[in-house]
Amino acid sequence: MSIKETVSIDGDLKKRLAVIAEREGSTVSELAESVLRHHAEDVERQEAEFAEDDRRWAKYLETGECISFEDMIVELQSLADEAGRKAAGAA
Repeated sequence: MSIKETVSIDGDLKKRLAVIAEREGSTVSELAESVLRHHAEDVERQEAEFAEDDRRWAKYLETGECISFEDMIVELQSLADEAGRKAAGAA
């Protein structure tokens, strides 16, 4: 269900948005909704990532379990090698 809301936009910004919207073949309202939707998704994703970071930090404080720097380097090199093989196969 769609609910209409009124948003105040200063005249200069409104003109700039109209130019962008016209270039993209949409209206200022459609452009504004798209921008707001993307922003909301970015904020929600960030909040979820921060919550995951907090959960992992709490688990580390509780257990003390961690991965050594050396093991992390080995794992990253393995992932880089795998990505390189996939890229070479796709070329």
